[in-house]
Amino acid sequence: MLDWVGSLRIHERSQQRVVLGLTRSTRVAGWVLMAVGAWLTLLVWTLSAWLAMVPLAIAALGMLLATLRRQLVFDREGGVLRIDQSAFGVASRAVVPLFHLRAVVVIAREPGLPGWRRIGPRRYVAYVERRVGEAIYLDEATRCARLLRLAEAITDLTDLRLEYDATAV
Repeated sequence: MLDWVGSLRIHERSQQRVVLGLTRSTRVAGWVLMAVGAWLTLLVWTLSAWLAMVPLAIAALGMLLATLRRQLVFDREGGVLRIDQSAFGVASRAVVPLFHLRAVVVIAREPGLPGWRRIGPRRYVAYVERRVGEAIYLDEATRCARLLRLAEAITDLTDLRLEYDATAV
């Protein structure tokens, strides 16, 4: 339902690089949540300071979404993947050589915990598998078409293998 919040899109695609970044709707949703949470906090504060904690948490979640930044740059010329992320103004950067990457994977996951009754639609997860270290999470969605476009753009540029598994794990 909220697949558009925090999802990656292709911002630039050329023969030498692919730039993925968060959508603008993530920032807009964050500012709206923050405004609504702040307004509700002011209304509820007159009733009880303890009750005001709930809308204050909503405003904090909105602030997180509004300040969230994520950009992945696959650069063929430089031979690297640059990952820039920040939240609340605190940034983290990483550079991974392309030869450390093994494949781009899009896989289906059933909702819920193993052995429990499954409620909700199947989710698809896209990530970049590394030769050494943990996978680099790209995105997830209820439909796989957008994730496959992301994966194909990356594999076209980097010559990585594309692994697609539609059977639920």
